Amino acid sequence: MQQYSHNYSVTAADMDTAYRMTPNAVLLYYQDAWARFMGCLRMAAFDVVKQNRMWVIAEFNAWFEQRNAHWGDEIVVTVWNSELTALRVYADFTISLADGTPIAHGYGVWTLLDILAHRLAPLAPFEAQLPVLQRMTTPDHRKERLTPGGEVRQQLIHRVNPINLDFNGHVNNRTYLSIAMQTASAEMTDQLAVRRLTIHWLRETFLGDTLTSRLAETQPGVFLTTISNQDDVPVAQIFAETAPRAAEPDIAEIATRQ
Repeated sequence: MQQYSHNYSVTAADMDTAYRMTPNAVLLYYQDAWARFMGCLRMAAFDVVKQNRMWVIAEFNAWFEQRNAHWGDEIVVTVWNSELTALRVYADFTISLADGTPIAHGYGVWTLLDILAHRLAPLAPFEAQLPVLQRMTTPDHRKERLTPGGEVRQQLIHRVNPINLDFNGHVNNRTYLSIAMQTASAEMTDQLAVRRLTIHWLRETFLGDTLTSRLAETQPGVFLTTISNQDDVPVAQIFAETAPRAAEPDIAEIATRQ
């Protein structure tokens, strides 16, 4: 099996105030589909933990089309591993409507953590279980440095609570994107659509930690949100290129109804 596809139905939890699928939902569906793919290959989190290994996502990149999915739409998420290095798996994805209309594409960067040594583990012992389909949705997988700059426009303080945690006891990586989205003003999220999204996860955070999210506009319509812990050490960076939202038809006219 070189790639994996799964169908999802956009639910209320995935929507913004205009019934559109949120960037957080795109990240969720990507991670879920890749986890299912790894499960088919017997490389899921509950498989590798038996060898004191843990999957960690270090980076996520997504590009969004003009057409978004709305509440009730059926979407297809397809994932595959396009590149394998000594320590990293580059897993690409596409998301489309059931009729094939593209919604988003991109890739994530995954590593295996040695739980006991708390350092990255070589992937060589698992190469036979990690098939590579040499097809990328982008020209390359070159990492882009996210350099802070620009005037801080919004700031948010967040104290980590139990609902933010995943099964490893760390703050769930999607929580950082949620915090970044909350940092933006309602006016910004209503008027601007994300066209490109890059997330770098830098450090773990835990229950009770205090996180400070600072959103800066580095260029018109281009934003960098830096989330830092109580020691003012960055733990995540979220880069977003945006464009003015195009006019959309009333959801009552386009909603998929059973």
